Amino acid sequence: MKKILSIFLMVLLPFTSILAQRLLPYQKGLQVTAGMFSNDQPKDNYFVNLELTQNHKKGNYHFFSAEYQRRTTFYTETPIPIETYLLSGGYSFHVLGLPNKIVNLNSAVEASGGYQLVNHNKLLLADGSQINNESSFVYGAGGRLTLETYLTNFIILSLQARAKYVWGTNFNQFRPSAGIGLRFNL
Repeated sequence: MKKILSIFLMVLLPFTSILAQRLLPYQKGLQVTAGMFSNDQPKDNYFVNLELTQNHKKGNYHFFSAEYQRRTTFYTETPIPIETYLLSGGYSFHVLGLPNKIVNLNSAVEASGGYQLVNHNKLLLADGSQINNESSFVYGAGGRLTLETYLTNFIILSLQARAKYVWGTNFNQFRPSAGIGLRFNL
């Protein structure tokens, strides 16, 4: 009898972790996301985001993030790097999901504020032209659609489609992007 019970537990044990509780209220997570703005030159148009999340009831969560964005625009043949450092906060609403919560679709709104650095604060270009848009503080709002899937009970893979509108600059005020991220629930 002990042998049969042992075999039964060994067969049943690997499947118990699949049915573990997910999206527990007040559970915190740390997410790293990277993505790009356009497919023209992905190495010059990208973002990296570090985000802290806290779950609420029904799969909703709020988040705070620090983000680095790099975009490149051109004046004739001269590349002009535009670097933006943003702090954001927002709320994500659970839209759809499987009953076992392995795959979820969330929609979020966020507000951002930060600093934009244009051409490393060098306003004069090599040919003598001057950049009119100086480095400045920027602020904005945005939204995103996130498809999240649990790889394990504590690691989540997310695919994001985002759009932000940033005021305080004349360069690329509307910033659509796509990214992929990993969240580690603590």
